[in-house]
Amino acid sequence: MQGGTTLIIGVAVVAYAAIARRLDSTPVSGPMLFVGLGVLLGDTGSGWLGLELSAASIRMLVEATLAVVLFSDASRVDLANLRKHLALPGRLLAVGLPLSIAFGVLAALGLLHGIPWEGALLVGIMLAPTDAALGQAVVTDPSVPVYVRQGLNVESGLNDGIVFPVFEIAVTVALVGLEGVEAGSAVATLAREIAFGALAGALVGATCGRVLSWSRRHSWTGRHWHGIATLGITAAAYGLALGIGGNGFIAAFAAGLAYRPTVGLPSADDVSHDAAELLTMLAFLVFGAVVLGDHLGSFDWHMVLYALVSLTVVRMVPVALALLGSNNRLPTVAFTGWFGPRGIASVLYSFLLLEAVDELAVYEPVVAVVTLTITLSVVLHGMTASPLAAVYGRWYASMAHEHDTMAESALVFEHRLGRSSGALRQHSDRTPPTTAGRDPGSHEP
Repeated sequence: MQGGTTLIIGVAVVAYAAIARRLDSTPVSGPMLFVGLGVLLGDTGSGWLGLELSAASIRMLVEATLAVVLFSDASRVDLANLRKHLALPGRLLAVGLPLSIAFGVLAALGLLHGIPWEGALLVGIMLAPTDAALGQAVVTDPSVPVYVRQGLNVESGLNDGIVFPVFEIAVTVALVGLEGVEAGSAVATLAREIAFGALAGALVGATCGRVLSWSRRHSWTGRHWHGIATLGITAAAYGLALGIGGNGFIAAFAAGLAYRPTVGLPSADDVSHDAAELLTMLAFLVFGAVVLGDHLGSFDWHMVLYALVSLTVVRMVPVALALLGSNNRLPTVAFTGWFGPRGIASVLYSFLLLEAVDELAVYEPVVAVVTLTITLSVVLHGMTASPLAAVYGRWYASMAHEHDTMAESALVFEHRLGRSSGALRQHSDRTPPTTAGRDPGSHEP
């Protein structure tokens, strides 16, 4: 990476940090800003960035971002409280997520002419994870019930890690379809990578968590250093997995899940969260410069139609089915269904697919339609988050006389997941909270 490129990226990060809080009250989101900046400064625009997809620095950025994001998300999960208090994300993940993948695959087969079934499978899987950061106001607006805010936040924090092994399976299927790749060998390799990755991650996460907890109990360290250590845990899990033939990304997610119970508190020190947020913005910048920029002239009306169907029908119908019998009101079902933005996980999967599949001509439509869907999601969800959150919040306030019987007023534990940090606290919309606290994703100090 040349000095000029580094200078531009550094200035962009500082400029965003200077206006991030102000942007919260506008339709412009951080991902929108960095994607647009990437297009303007990439080869399609001024060419000042000078980035190439094959560059080692981009590969390192993508791998670091995905590993840190997966660990950061997983380490904020309290599975016991998730089962006990958060019925909404449980339904979205157990029912809505598989249905979204299935609907996405079927829609791709029907709308994307000439795409192989392996390609349709990849499209459905790559666009299944959601990213709450693209609709920041939805998870920060206090007028939106905590039940809904945290439901969407938890869903976003978990589904990227859940989907990743499925994505790896789909990539393996695609590689088997290419000449020279033997099916039995590919399946055996994939099984080994998943198993060894999960084992390495669980071992590193649990061991490091216990060591840090012991050290803190004996006043050898403080909580701040726990946050710094999480970056080392991520790297150690990733490295051990690669060393024994496992998948480093699965190891990072498993390490986060194993680390969380050993420390007893969510890793709210914000170090891994801040690192994940910074890397995410840089990934969006690179996405705009080297992926979106390269595909601007390759979109056709079939892809546009699929992207719109993916953001609406493919997301909203599975959500509606998942929430059947949950006593959620129709506005809540519609609101939850619309706010399933496609963001950083889909971006990173695109980079990994481009790296894994040499026969780009075969899978070019896959990359193109995923790129278009992400771009539309960044714009549409970013622009509608604040106004629709306000509209939904007013509806919920107007139902105050029914709050005692509404699912939306359920008692929940506020998990600060995804690119959203903070403390864990119990809260119900049935009684106004008495303890002030930072909303997920807030830029408040």
